Amino acid sequence: MNNELNFDPTRRDVQTDPYPFYRRLRDEAPVYYIAKLNAYALSRYEDCKNAFLHPELYSAKDFIAQAFGDLDPVPEVPSIIAMDPPEHTPLRKLAGQAFTPSVTRSLEPKIQDIINRLIDEIEARGKQFDFVADFAAYVPVSVTAELIGIDPSQRENFKVWTMDLLNAANRASLSDAEVSRIRASVAQLREYLEGAIEERRKSPADDFISLLITAEVDGNVLSAIEVLSVAILTHFGGSETPSHLISNAMLALFENPDAHAAVQSDLELTTNLVVETLRYWSPVNLVFQTATQDIELHGAHIPAGAYVLSYIASANRDERQFPDPDRFEIHRDAHRHLSFAHGAHYCPGAALGTRMAAIALRSVLTRLPKIRRLEQTTEWLPSLWIRGARTLPVAY
Repeated sequence: MNNELNFDPTRRDVQTDPYPFYRRLRDEAPVYYIAKLNAYALSRYEDCKNAFLHPELYSAKDFIAQAFGDLDPVPEVPSIIAMDPPEHTPLRKLAGQAFTPSVTRSLEPKIQDIINRLIDEIEARGKQFDFVADFAAYVPVSVTAELIGIDPSQRENFKVWTMDLLNAANRASLSDAEVSRIRASVAQLREYLEGAIEERRKSPADDFISLLITAEVDGNVLSAIEVLSVAILTHFGGSETPSHLISNAMLALFENPDAHAAVQSDLELTTNLVVETLRYWSPVNLVFQTATQDIELHGAHIPAGAYVLSYIASANRDERQFPDPDRFEIHRDAHRHLSFAHGAHYCPGAALGTRMAAIALRSVLTRLPKIRRLEQTTEWLPSLWIRGARTLPVAY
């Protein structure tokens, strides 16, 4: 290990600009022990990809414990994201029934309508707004609420509960009062969804919960508690990462005028914009895993039972995989990025999230073509897990 490197992802300077640190990790210590987290960091593309492909070595079993701790909304059953094959496989197949291409396509008109209404509200308020708080944060929360089939009268409550749940990952740095509020929100979210699941069992509708309830693969069906677990995980994952993806993509345009001009002149490039943003500024820095046995890698020893952090944000900047990786290139083929993980735990909502972000960005560039940032510096969220701007004041 290279002690001089001193990579500490809890430090504010590292969270603000981790990429020079990632490069040193890849070059000098591709397996690095982070003393403060008592965990081993993997930073190279092939090593992270290999970790995703080999759950028999790198287990996902502690993911929820790491992310939520005792704020886990459904502690009774293992979450699908914290299960390994073969137990993971049948549940993944069942949950996947709600993420088919036809379901994604059928949602596009609803997504467009939600985004149009959000931009209508922004235009009604004036010529300036916070792109993060007033737009990017609301798009995925609104879309997943639509997907799950939340009663319109509960949409505002649902947004509050969701934002609190997303903040659970930062519980170590929160006050007792904030943690108590999150605990109350988690309980309310669970109570609401349990009622919705019971309703759909009696009267199925055309929504995600009904699809989960009625899904059947090889004679297997989901129990009520499994439906609840998948629904909450879907809303968590479907609200957090797309929100930062949308705002990160807008930031990338502001910081790269050539890319901005290219996309503005050809809105079909919004999908390229989203994929390159996923590579360049992955909304998720790392994935939590656990070594199932002693592992020897690059001359380093990872003991059985140790926490392993696969730094996908570093893997996506690995020059061994992507030429000139620190340059944002709108025409790059960046589809090999690991921002949706890989293998058994590849994000089932990847296609929906990518399409949602592309529609949101295309709509903004169409309706607000003169959009510009008002501050030239970016304050990134103080998180070792998430990559996203705290605010993005803009005018149009």
